[in-house]
Amino acid sequence: MLVDGLAGSALSTGELDVSYVVALSKIGLGEVPLVGRKAAVLGELLAAGFPVPDGFAVTTGALAAAIGDGAWTPETPLPPGLAGELAGALERIGGGPVAVRSSGVAEDLAGMSYAGQYESVLGVRGPEAVGAAVRTCWASGFSERVRAYHGEAGPAQVGVLVQRMVDARAAGAAFSVNPVSGADEIVISAVRGLGERLMSGEVTADEWVVRDLREPGGERQSSGGQQAITAGEAREIASLAARVAAHAGGPQDIEWVIDQDDRLWLVQARPITGLPDRPVPQVPIAIDVPPGFSTRDRNSDRPWVPLQQSIFMPIFSDCARHVFAFNTGVVPSAHAIGGWTYVTTPPDTIEELVGRVEKIAVAVEQGEPERLIHRWNDEIKPAAAAALAELRQVELRTLTDAQLTAHLRRLLTIFTELHEVYFRLTGAAVYLFGRLGVACAELLGWDAAQTLRLRGGLSGDHVPAHTGLGALARLAAADPGARARVEAGEIPGGPFAAAFADYVQGYGHRTIGFTLTDPTLAEQPDMLLNLVRAQLDDPYDLDAERARLAGRRAGALEEARAALSGAGRERFEHALAGSDLGSPVRDEKVFYAVSAWALLRYVALDLGARLVAAGVVRQADDVFYLGHDDALAALGDRRPRHEQVLRGRGEHAWALAHPGPPSYGPPPAPMAPKPGMTPPSAQAEHVMQVMQWSMRLFGGPGGPSGPDAAPGELRGVAASAGRYTGPARVITSVTEFGKLRRGDVLVCPETTAQWAVLFPSVGALVTDRGSLLSHPAIIAREYGVPAVVATGSATTTFTDDQLLTVDGSTGLVRAADAKGPGS
Repeated sequence: MLVDGLAGSALSTGELDVSYVVALSKIGLGEVPLVGRKAAVLGELLAAGFPVPDGFAVTTGALAAAIGDGAWTPETPLPPGLAGELAGALERIGGGPVAVRSSGVAEDLAGMSYAGQYESVLGVRGPEAVGAAVRTCWASGFSERVRAYHGEAGPAQVGVLVQRMVDARAAGAAFSVNPVSGADEIVISAVRGLGERLMSGEVTADEWVVRDLREPGGERQSSGGQQAITAGEAREIASLAARVAAHAGGPQDIEWVIDQDDRLWLVQARPITGLPDRPVPQVPIAIDVPPGFSTRDRNSDRPWVPLQQSIFMPIFSDCARHVFAFNTGVVPSAHAIGGWTYVTTPPDTIEELVGRVEKIAVAVEQGEPERLIHRWNDEIKPAAAAALAELRQVELRTLTDAQLTAHLRRLLTIFTELHEVYFRLTGAAVYLFGRLGVACAELLGWDAAQTLRLRGGLSGDHVPAHTGLGALARLAAADPGARARVEAGEIPGGPFAAAFADYVQGYGHRTIGFTLTDPTLAEQPDMLLNLVRAQLDDPYDLDAERARLAGRRAGALEEARAALSGAGRERFEHALAGSDLGSPVRDEKVFYAVSAWALLRYVALDLGARLVAAGVVRQADDVFYLGHDDALAALGDRRPRHEQVLRGRGEHAWALAHPGPPSYGPPPAPMAPKPGMTPPSAQAEHVMQVMQWSMRLFGGPGGPSGPDAAPGELRGVAASAGRYTGPARVITSVTEFGKLRRGDVLVCPETTAQWAVLFPSVGALVTDRGSLLSHPAIIAREYGVPAVVATGSATTTFTDDQLLTVDGSTGLVRAADAKGPGS
């Protein structure tokens, strides 16, 4: 998989600070800024076991050192030391002729291939000739054609790739899908001898098509008179192209060579650019509504793909009941209705409710919520952390199919166990804070906003994942050279590269939500680097923020303790201790759950690659449109699943186009005690008070702004005090995190725990949904960010870069050009 980032790379430890040459076997995708994309991709594929000729790369730093403070000229010499390194590297790969090719940093991207823009020199012998070829490759980066293509006055960064020359009997290119029609067929061009004869247009190639890898060969569509390969070799090339595409996670254009001993080699791989969009025929889904009141899951902004439904829906449905374990005791269930996820509350009666609450009262009286959180801290969390760390080290590509299946089963067990406690912890923490709220209301006359001053925050295992980017920004800001590289969107070498790799290894292997198709943070190093760049001028200071929170809390504590004594003081302190115990688990439990989810995603991608190689599906992400049991069964029976994939894609497309209503069924009617009914115990009455206090805060107001809002204004819940003016950044999904810049007003539907990685850079927060005790409100208060939640329509009212003023004390958001009262 292409998800390892910088972890384990020799370059990550700073070796490039003392060397201009690095072995191809030590290069991965994390080193694109240092060696160029062509070299990084081939190094990644070599490590994955693909037949890539051995070689080495000359870093982009060598060109920078050669130029120094001057400009490139045809006479620019090699930097001191490079000639000796070239001689040593050539000796290590066995001497003989080599191919010397440019490797641009921006080359072979999905949107810009740079095809034909850079130079290659073939059949080069000896260190001196290789040095001259390196300079030829560098010179191509300064050519007029690259400048015109790149669209800038300066050249793109250029590394150089040197590989053993393959004595070619035949060579050519292969596309893992038809580049013209987008059809699921592998198209091959083949010529005798070197592939450069094909690329230059010197000869006309034979064209082959392979539509089914299970068939013995390919079909020659047209002949250029080359007779370069056989039908069996066409199938072998097609299999190589399919495996590269499966590994990369998308359609690929590869270059291949067959040597004089009939061995097939891979010499280049890049995304296919300009593929036509292929609409997916929609397959309607029957709407099957269960009895009860069903509300669409507010944390699911898209319908789940079949693989996710098959894994997560049974777990979600079974564990959701624990959310209300210390509240109403109601047992909800989760269902896919029309492809969307809904949570269903069954019909209820007052007698059943009171009976459940009486049992809950006994459990809370015995300290069950506190015991559960202590068990999480002392037993469950350390065991889960150790298991996840162990599973993260597993090299999936080295596993047999049976071992991969066992690995997935173990992950599912851990994921299920985590979610069992995940929802129970939610219920426990909600009860413990609600108990504090009721105590403050009865003993002090405080409303919810006053009680919220007692909340702690910025504690728990998840916090370094959010604030660690500030430490990286501080490290880069202290070194002018490193800062310049980060500002240019590049990962510097030396200490920063090592620290960045440590961050990715420690905190990057987690999804940002529970959507299996979304990449993990480790798969998006550019987005992480952007969040570091956003803090360069003002790195987040965790100690200062904790001190600010402690000051706010100390003032509230002093006020409360001065007003209380005796039994009232004892009740307050007991409730406060419970709230403090429960506060960190809110986001901490999510951190571990999404870390397990990331490992499930990696297994899914590896499984998809295996199914492509076996001819079961056509591309790696087809696995997301199969149930996990069917996908695992396909590893054994090798039967094609094309029809199942097509149906899965079609149903998902239909669900996307037909979002269901916010709810199905009649909402529960208010329940009141019946005449003659035995009244609840005092303990049960207290549980009900806690429940009502919490539900008022969680429910809160929502919907569109009130009638007093003028054009360009929105009103919502005043969630975190303060006033701030800054540019809006509308982010509606985790895929847009990279847009955020330091000081932006984050405008979003709502946040979850995983969005906290953005908050060290946020100037203010505005959301469509939420309440005073919702996640966006709580996290905004913890990070000292002015916030207005529950505006109803912020994400559709405001646009990127629009100047907004957010008043978190009054609940008003105004655009700079708004003409409202007070203008």
